[in-house]
Amino acid sequence: MGKLIFAAIMVLVGIVGFKVLKRISFEARAQKSGALATAFKLASTIVLITGIGIPSLVFLFSIFRVIPAGHVGVKVLFGEVDSIPLKEGLNVVWNPLYEVVMMDTRVTKHEADYSAASKDLQVVHVKMALNYRLMPDSAPEMYKSVGLEYASIILDPAAQEVLKANTANHNAVEILQKRPLIKADVQRDLAAWLAKYKIELKEASLADIKFDETYAKAIEAKQIEEQKAEQKRYELIQAQRQAEIAAATAKGLGDAAREEAKGQADATRLRGEAETNYNTKVAASLTPALIKQQYLMKWDGKLPVYMLGGDKQGGTFLMLPSDNKK
Repeated sequence: MGKLIFAAIMVLVGIVGFKVLKRISFEARAQKSGALATAFKLASTIVLITGIGIPSLVFLFSIFRVIPAGHVGVKVLFGEVDSIPLKEGLNVVWNPLYEVVMMDTRVTKHEADYSAASKDLQVVHVKMALNYRLMPDSAPEMYKSVGLEYASIILDPAAQEVLKANTANHNAVEILQKRPLIKADVQRDLAAWLAKYKIELKEASLADIKFDETYAKAIEAKQIEEQKAEQKRYELIQAQRQAEIAAATAKGLGDAAREEAKGQADATRLRGEAETNYNTKVAASLTPALIKQQYLMKWDGKLPVYMLGGDKQGGTFLMLPSDNKK
């Protein structure tokens, strides 16, 4: 629009300058000053050509509009927005009075800090990063109804409300544990919210989750106590295992000793029974004839030699050793 106003002013100045110089040329010619009249006539022609030619070029180039990649152009004529956007590349706008506003349709990152509350009323501070893009066909309506700052006007309130609605379903201790689930729920609900405004949500991420300092310290203290309790349970389990191992070892040694003693007793009993059985069988087999036979088998054929000695009233027989040598 500014260029067209400048062109119109140049046309006006050119026409006025042409007329003024043309009149001066006529007056010089009337005063018999031919050289001066020719000079002013030439000057008037130059002013007219300049005053009309340059605005004509400005007007000609004003009907060609180049839209860069990843953008659309919104045509505005005296505050009225055209509903058909200009696409990427070279566009011809036959009405040069249109002002073209560029709107970015590329994926853009929006990052902000939000506060919410958990189910147990603990304050949660979340840094959320949103990757979004404006749908090209909705650019004219977005510019008309919201403006160029639609990210802060639409995205921030939507993200705040969706985050509050989802964190309110979980206790504070669950928020960190169920972070992927909450992220998926937030992304789903926020995408549906922004779709009403023709904004496509590509990705929503919970970059950082924090609690109030007092609650954070309480969580840290609780975790420390849980770690200590877990360590005590571990030590108790180890002690119980050691006691069980010792008891099992003692029981094994006792069982082994009992089995050994039982084995020795059984062996002694079996030996005694065997000897008794053997002696019984031997005693049963020793008949007088067998004893006599055994005696005769061991007799060397010599009779014992006896010597009588003693007093008159009686005597004593003494068996003298015999010489077995031959």
